[in-house]
Amino acid sequence: MVSNKAKTGGRRLVYLAAAISALGGMLFGYDIGVISGAILFIKKDFSLSTGMEEIVVSSVLLGSLVGAAVGGFLADRIGRRRLLIITSAVFGVGAIGAALAPDTAWLLAARIVAGGAIGIASFVAPLYISEIGPVDIRGKLVSINQVALTSGIVISYLIDYAFAGSQAWRWMFAMAVIPAAAFGVGLIFIPNSPRWLVSRGHADQARAVLNRIRPADQVESELSDIQHSAAQQKDHWSELFSPLLRPAMIVGVGLAIAQQITGINTVIYYAPILRSDYFQIRRLVFCVGGYSG
Repeated sequence: MVSNKAKTGGRRLVYLAAAISALGGMLFGYDIGVISGAILFIKKDFSLSTGMEEIVVSSVLLGSLVGAAVGGFLADRIGRRRLLIITSAVFGVGAIGAALAPDTAWLLAARIVAGGAIGIASFVAPLYISEIGPVDIRGKLVSINQVALTSGIVISYLIDYAFAGSQAWRWMFAMAVIPAAAFGVGLIFIPNSPRWLVSRGHADQARAVLNRIRPADQVESELSDIQHSAAQQKDHWSELFSPLLRPAMIVGVGLAIAQQITGINTVIYYAPILRSDYFQIRRLVFCVGGYSG
């Protein structure tokens, strides 16, 4: 018979691991939002043209594309937790690099580096959470990552507002080092993914992890399920089109398209500029209307 204390302790560790992993989503959100305020002052200091301003804003997406493309391979090779620790360090380097940028080329390089870390974290963090969480709360745990992402956007806006008066755009970027450090340090204290451990042939270590996060009477059955799943995995693109996975793939891709097709990221990136343009147009309309009247 498993004590309630043991069950509660395991669940607490799972929630803690999910919360720490979700900091990767928060870093993603922070970087999405911080550029919206920083670009107002960057374009003045670096005398950016409209085209170069757009490149600076979107350069992080280039890094994210590369990071997301290689994230799965690296996660399988070196492990989810270890990769996320490396990612936190890379993001910190990108944030500091952007804060110290002496020119546009340096800033672009720093943004691409940070984007690479974001691309990896945006893929690997939810993957780790799904593998560490029990089936009955897995969806709830993965949603924490999205909540953290939107929280990161809000926090970045608040940071931008705090430093806008002094036009300290470098500090806007530098403040990202704090959550990046918390992300990296927190990851040291959470367990590896049992599914990854099994895939690398470390069944005993996977069992040890499951003993920490699952009731004792569920450990062997879940370990057996993981081993059976790993043995059946073909690791080929054709699996996505199998009758079992096709509906999930369609829903996943459809949701991603629906989310991006709204153009919400553009609004987030350029919100202060759009607000400024709105009030300028409004003043112009009032002036013209008053003159005509």
